[in-house]
Amino acid sequence: MDGERFEFSPLRPILFVINVPLFYYWLTHGIAIAVLIHKPMFWVMTVFCILIIQKPVRITFLMLALRPALVLSNESVTITESGYTIKWTDVSNVYLSSTGGDSSIPLKSYFVTITVREADRKAYLMQLRNPFTRWYRWATRNWRTSFFEVDLSLVRGNNEELLHTILRYYQNNRGF
Repeated sequence: MDGERFEFSPLRPILFVINVPLFYYWLTHGIAIAVLIHKPMFWVMTVFCILIIQKPVRITFLMLALRPALVLSNESVTITESGYTIKWTDVSNVYLSSTGGDSSIPLKSYFVTITVREADRKAYLMQLRNPFTRWYRWATRNWRTSFFEVDLSLVRGNNEELLHTILRYYQNNRGF
């Protein structure tokens, strides 16, 4: 077994296609007077909209281009959504994390978090082609435990099987 490819789940792009016209209607009709009165408000709202829809648009185009969401090989793991290729020898830990889960916030989604040794983080940040994204990830590098997360709601298949497959590749190829 040389490598495995996991495709994107079609749920996120479908939700995006449904929600963009609704968001556009809300933006143009709900706050039209404020936008007409204040021209700087128009630019603030435009930037806000672009920031909100940037990730779903990227995922939709990657899915339409038939790019896999995750590629596991004996040498590395490639997370297509964020643009990282991480060598197994640089990984220090792989674990399951989630958002929400306490009594006040319902469980939203699961992530497989891949932590990289501190010395190797800068090399992986330099893999990003977009300079704004690279700067943002560098500026917020101490805010999160890891930037290398696989959102399991983006990947087609069973979450438990995917987690066990990633853990199997990590344990077999980490270089010990």
